[in-house]
Amino acid sequence: MSSFRQNTNSSLSNSPFQHSPPIRSPTPTVSLHSSNSHSNLRRESSSMSYHDQISNMNNLASKDLDYKTVGKHLVNSEDALKLQGGDIARHFYHQIENKADDSHPGGISIENPKRRTRSSSFSAYLTETRRESTASDINVPGGFRREFLINRSIRNNEEPPNFLTKNFVEFLSIYGHFAGEDFTDDEGGETDDSESANYEDVFDEESSLLTTERLQPKGTASVLKTFFLVFKSLVGSGVLFLPRAFYNGGLTFSIFALSGFGLLTYFCYVVLIKSKKVLNLTSFGELGYKTYGRPLKICILISIIISQIGFVATYILFTAENMLSFVSHILPTTPAFLTTANIVAVQCVFLIPLVLIRNLAKLSLVSLISSLFIMIGLFIIFYFSGLNLLNNGMGPNIHQFNANSWSMLIGVAVTSFEGIGLILPIEASMAQPEKFSMVLSVSMLLITILFVGVGTIGYTSFGEDVKSIIILNLPQGNLAVQSILILYSLAVFLTAPLQLFPAIKIGESLIFNRRLYHQSGKYNPQVKWSKNLFRALAVAGICTIAYLNANNIDKFVSFNGCFACIPLVYIYPPMIHLKTLKQKKERFTASDWALYIADYALIAVGLLAVVYTTYQILVLN
Repeated sequence: MSSFRQNTNSSLSNSPFQHSPPIRSPTPTVSLHSSNSHSNLRRESSSMSYHDQISNMNNLASKDLDYKTVGKHLVNSEDALKLQGGDIARHFYHQIENKADDSHPGGISIENPKRRTRSSSFSAYLTETRRESTASDINVPGGFRREFLINRSIRNNEEPPNFLTKNFVEFLSIYGHFAGEDFTDDEGGETDDSESANYEDVFDEESSLLTTERLQPKGTASVLKTFFLVFKSLVGSGVLFLPRAFYNGGLTFSIFALSGFGLLTYFCYVVLIKSKKVLNLTSFGELGYKTYGRPLKICILISIIISQIGFVATYILFTAENMLSFVSHILPTTPAFLTTANIVAVQCVFLIPLVLIRNLAKLSLVSLISSLFIMIGLFIIFYFSGLNLLNNGMGPNIHQFNANSWSMLIGVAVTSFEGIGLILPIEASMAQPEKFSMVLSVSMLLITILFVGVGTIGYTSFGEDVKSIIILNLPQGNLAVQSILILYSLAVFLTAPLQLFPAIKIGESLIFNRRLYHQSGKYNPQVKWSKNLFRALAVAGICTIAYLNANNIDKFVSFNGCFACIPLVYIYPPMIHLKTLKQKKERFTASDWALYIADYALIAVGLLAVVYTTYQILVLN
């Protein structure tokens, strides 16, 4: 045994792979309080049999071996055998699994997460063995700093720090993997590997069979954290357009339609996750390429670009409308220079520097502020709309169905629920992804209730006088309303760089691909400034689109929802899921047939909705 290990070690030392960093070493970093114990253990291990080593480790005093430190560096015991040196380090796994101490009376198991009783608290994070410190915890913006602070609090026997923006940093890291793609920037200081994420590069016969993406550690997000991530992903500025959308659709029709879209959205998200698990792929584009080839992947990416551009243009118009309303009520006369065009131009000037930011961690405070302002804005909307309804009764001319403009409700409803680009990375971030369906169902139920509530109370309170943005119906002379006009506008404006980030990265990967540019902007200033110019021109183009639609903001939101978001949410996922069902080798069950029929029905309805609603919005309205 000793000679075998010596030969193995010598052969490994001469291996050409000795300088390549392993994904995760199967051999743990053992923390001994005595350096002599450490050296003795290594010398004895070279001359002892396997069972003697186990016995010797079992006889070590607990004060000599830090089992928590050992446990947190272990991969899954089955995966360990697939890595270099896994069989040699097998005794560590047996020792850790069998050893018990005061804090772990049942033994420190690296594969039994059931001991985790308070997964959402920091105390659970600190006492957890396998997930105390994983690569997924560190490989996020601010991860190393967070690990340092936690470890320092452990050494000093102090209470763990409360990271106020922890969830917001993780939320930003999810934007870095929008739709499951890798959008981490090659100029962000990490690696140059992001150049390999060009969208002209797809899996083919020359692709590696085993890549680091297949061996990434599991996520660490708890159920509660996942719920808040889903909530923040779907609740944004789109909710402010719902009262006007209820006017376009009619009260009764809008309530049932919005509830139905909530159910359909949940179904499409679930089948997309099912397809991801069956095909063992992580990104929306890869799923499309695997099932239908390059055309569907291109369609998915184009839909993402159009939808995100539409969202940002809507944000710009939203901010311009609010600023004009605010100034017109605080000044006796509106200055001649204060026009929609000038406000859009000023936003363009301020947006360009924000879009040039490549490290999403620098936008963590922006994300925190915008989320806080949005929640305050929703509270004020409910308060003043409810107060107006209580004092003045229902608004004028409330219809139950509006045959002339109901299609505009469809677009706004789809826009409000659109968040499919964040569903895949959120599910991947969960520590227990098998519970994602339950979390998603609860989240979608509460979000649907919120959306229906905002639309109903806004429309019934102001009737046919409801404006495109519900905030403009609130008493403009009230200080709270004036404050929320500014705060909500600022929140939406600061969200624009995040929304534009995926579209910018996709565009850069298509233009600055490796066939034309052999170096990334990280090492080539010319490439970097070319990308900066591209980003600036993109912002200028989006601001131009926003200005051209300034007088039809509700129609623009509806068009973006119908033309870009309906395919992205209600057509592509069932198409992909349909292909995975057809590849199933087992005989179809009753549930399989139900899903099969539902997929076809949803695809057909989605295609008809895109054609009809787009035609009605552009031509008839």
